[in-house]
Amino acid sequence: MPTPKIDPAEFDTIFQVTDKQDGQYVIRAFDVQKTYKMGNTETHALRGATLDIFKGEYLSIMGPSGSGKTTLFNMIGALAKPTAGKVYIDQVDIGHLDANELAWLRCRKIGYIFQTFNLIQVMTCLENVTLPMAYAGIDSETARKKGIEILKMIGLGHRILHKPAELSGGQQQRVAIGRALANSPAIILADEPTANLDQKTGEEMIVLLDDLRQELGVTIVSATHDLKMLKTSDRILWIEDGVIVKSASPDEIDFSSSEFL
Repeated sequence: MPTPKIDPAEFDTIFQVTDKQDGQYVIRAFDVQKTYKMGNTETHALRGATLDIFKGEYLSIMGPSGSGKTTLFNMIGALAKPTAGKVYIDQVDIGHLDANELAWLRCRKIGYIFQTFNLIQVMTCLENVTLPMAYAGIDSETARKKGIEILKMIGLGHRILHKPAELSGGQQQRVAIGRALANSPAIILADEPTANLDQKTGEEMIVLLDDLRQELGVTIVSATHDLKMLKTSDRILWIEDGVIVKSASPDEIDFSSSEFL
């Protein structure tokens, strides 16, 4: 199915679209360190990571297994607090928030997309998409209307009452993207979103995410090794041994080098 072109005028009210690329930071991290302790053993997952992410930016993060990429992702997503340093999400220092405040921030400000979709199998597409709205306290009729508009926007208006088992992998990932959009987040975190998709379907997901970023002004941060997604990004970060070692735009990168083969 061709990726539907998003009409921003149709969805401005639903998604509360704000001005894009206005120089504002949506995420700032300063000298972030994260240490895990098990008995007398300490593991330093992050060793002083510093980064800025702009509103409306499409940022990809690369790094080998054990590099600290997942830990950095968890910091950006308010899933964990740093051992030292500061992480600001929409100008809020997450280190000062308690568990309930962190949960509110995640619910209202961040949408998550996982490589395994993580849909609830007994729920319909519409129910999966509207579930975060229930947690946010949105009334059921408003949530239903918004959920239907989201599913139409991502090309699944004809699958509203279908359950995940009745969908292809690409359609399930579309539902996961719709769920991530449910509460009009400022940030979408996508963890290897094309890893379980065939090449054609993966490319469709990348186009859809980029359309959403451009039309709705949402910031997208992905952990990925997908070349197509890397080339679509505004900027790519490399993390090694808990430290961000390089930041570059796709135009500055030789994708034929050995690290991408």
